[in-house]
Amino acid sequence: MNITTVIPAYKTRYIHDLLHSLRYQTRPSQKVIISDDSPHGEFREVFHSDTFAQLRAGLDIEFHEGPRNGAYENLKHLVRLWNGRSELLHIMLDDDVMYPEFYERHLVAHSSADFSCSVSRRWVANEAGQPMTGQPVPAAIAHNASRMIALNDDVMFMSTVAECKNYFGEFSNAIFRADCADMLLKPALGDVSYAGLWDLGAFVAASIRRPLCHIQDHLGYFRISAGQNSSNVNSPFMKGAHLGFVALAVGGQRIGRLGDELARQCYRIIQPALNLRYGSQPDMQPFCALLPELEAGASGAQERFIGAWNDFLATHGF
Repeated sequence: MNITTVIPAYKTRYIHDLLHSLRYQTRPSQKVIISDDSPHGEFREVFHSDTFAQLRAGLDIEFHEGPRNGAYENLKHLVRLWNGRSELLHIMLDDDVMYPEFYERHLVAHSSADFSCSVSRRWVANEAGQPMTGQPVPAAIAHNASRMIALNDDVMFMSTVAECKNYFGEFSNAIFRADCADMLLKPALGDVSYAGLWDLGAFVAASIRRPLCHIQDHLGYFRISAGQNSSNVNSPFMKGAHLGFVALAVGGQRIGRLGDELARQCYRIIQPALNLRYGSQPDMQPFCALLPELEAGASGAQERFIGAWNDFLATHGF
């Protein structure tokens, strides 16, 4: 099976680590497609400099200009550029790192069964790339003796949406089958967008089609830095990430994949965090008021949430 790596590029600071990750894979990807979303083409200039000539050598790289309309629009641009050219698709974010056996282990997973996607564990590292902690994987999965575990949509909804937890990480540590990549272009369950939790939403949506493979090996790391959206709890991105769990629960209910009791559990768990962090902020007050209604199963509460959620997404440019 062939793998295409697509990179929504913006930051120039980590180009060395990015190329090093690609160059020293024990089983390299067949094609690397880069879409430069940096404001003035800074990424292209630094990437093609002599400094990185040796690391670029041997990589089949295709370079494009990005749409410069937000990070997720750049990701969708890359999916369209790829257009099903390979059996497997890897979205590599420009500040994350893959260990040398990343592709090899994911290929073993996809060769062993018909999975919708595979997600490997990762470390959370500091700016220098030193691992500090892992993802909060549920004990039943983390302590399983198997190195690869098939997770169906029931398990995915129960262990993530109902618990308001994302123990998978993000796109960099996942590889999708080609026939599941279309959901990246329309991030929604039913008609409910899960923008804000694009990565987890895509994993959950993929598991509805076919089981997801959870690889127990730590095959990379997610770098924490001050410039990330997640470093500012009051950013629209972080607000959207909180509300994304609610959106996934509402969407899961509406398509019959998440039971009412588990959905109510999600609404109950997320309420204190929303009230504490955002209760005084005008753009979040409608949601703080709606969550008790959703938990109670009040008539029309889902429709009111969807309306407020769509307005939030439009206002903040998601």
